[in-house]
Amino acid sequence: MKERFGLRPLMAGRLGAALALSAVPITLGANAPASKADEPARTISLPGVSGGFDHLAFDERRGRLFATASDQGTVEVVDLGKGAKVLSLTGFVSPHNIVIRSGRPTILIVDSEASKSRLIDAATLRTIRDLPLELGANCTLYDARTNRLYVTTGGDRVKMAKSTIIAIDPDTGKVLQSAELPSIHLQPIALDPANNRLFVDMADTNMVAVVDAKTLRLRAQWPVGKAERNSAIAFDALHHRLFVIGRRGFMTVLNADTGAITQTVDVPTDSDDIAFDAARHRVYVPGGDGLLGVYDVSRPDQTVEIKRLVTPKGARTGLLISSRRQYIVAAPTDGSNGASLVVFNTL
Repeated sequence: MKERFGLRPLMAGRLGAALALSAVPITLGANAPASKADEPARTISLPGVSGGFDHLAFDERRGRLFATASDQGTVEVVDLGKGAKVLSLTGFVSPHNIVIRSGRPTILIVDSEASKSRLIDAATLRTIRDLPLELGANCTLYDARTNRLYVTTGGDRVKMAKSTIIAIDPDTGKVLQSAELPSIHLQPIALDPANNRLFVDMADTNMVAVVDAKTLRLRAQWPVGKAERNSAIAFDALHHRLFVIGRRGFMTVLNADTGAITQTVDVPTDSDDIAFDAARHRVYVPGGDGLLGVYDVSRPDQTVEIKRLVTPKGARTGLLISSRRQYIVAAPTDGSNGASLVVFNTL
């Protein structure tokens, strides 16, 4: 990585050099002066990767991080403790999401090519079976209460005139239910477990679909205001709020009971992800513009920007690992810079 990204490895024993994404609810602003505390704790190189990534997942038990290198059709496996790549899982076409279920011996990798999704052994990483998911399988949400996996399929990414949300058995890939939604570009899903509702981003219509989690019946459609081309979503159960990210650099806060927009916030542009830390009342928004926005949402209708941190260009997806107090962005190849994972500490 070039120095312009402000990257420096964390030296052994020098905990003070780790990045602190401040837990103090004050506005530091996007133009706050840079300091050593704004540098990533570590950068993990991913040799052999060409192009960009979709989403990340973490196997807590084994300390492994998985990154879908969707442009080249592999899934990269990293030992996070050692800070080194373990291997590349090959044979995919366009992998998008990794589903890791706590206490379960398998991992499911979702690929948008029909029947290219795969169930693997979490310990050995060997293939157990290919799963016959539909063409365009992409965004996922796992409901541990029911052992159901929700997956978006179809749409304009695979040149289909309709999109569906399906509920499957994650151990077999068997489709339990399926419903078409009024969109051809479905994006991520959030779950309201108390009311058995799913919230699904519909990016082409700039709406959020409210879907019954049991029947997949469409209950309502809510506009997202300035968060156009809505690409990520998170649900705050305590405050009954939705955080919806738009590609053009806005986050709208919605009342999850009524759909009313309660606030609009500037965020990094070209984002494809959001992480909500319920314990610390933080939202993290990685932008492809080379910035990571950190926000205090302890009062969600008065969201406050804490800081914007410099990241590699194109790092539009990331992963919050609350147990390790780390936030990780996936950086694509960029000219002479190889693909990497950039690890920030959150204190």
